[in-house]
Amino acid sequence: MYFSYSLWQVVPLLNDKKIEVEKINEEGNYEDFKEITSSKNVKKAKKILRNADWEKSKVDMARLADYQFNFQYVNPSINAKAIPYSVWISPNNNTLEVVRGDQQYVHLDEKDASILFDVLTESNLADVK
Repeated sequence: MYFSYSLWQVVPLLNDKKIEVEKINEEGNYEDFKEITSSKNVKKAKKILRNADWEKSKVDMARLADYQFNFQYVNPSINAKAIPYSVWISPNNNTLEVVRGDQQYVHLDEKDASILFDVLTESNLADVK
């Protein structure tokens, strides 16, 4: 059998990413929560994070992050080091604080926080208890 692929068919397959999300449980351990494979939602998250006003700062939060996530290639043969993201929900449930790696921090505004939270959890930030 012979398969013919054009470059425009192969390149998206090599660049497709998913988001692997973990949520902290009651014991303080992270467990698999969601795998976001919708390219539309992955692009939304990447856009918010790319446009965020990151501060170069090592932060020491008072508690463990509510969620952790990273971007992974959909194609398992692509091996790249994933940058971890940690997410804290604000006490008022209206914004998110995000740490990228261990040297970058951003406090997202309500709009971006709401969109990112919806992408990561498929739920509304305001509804968190």
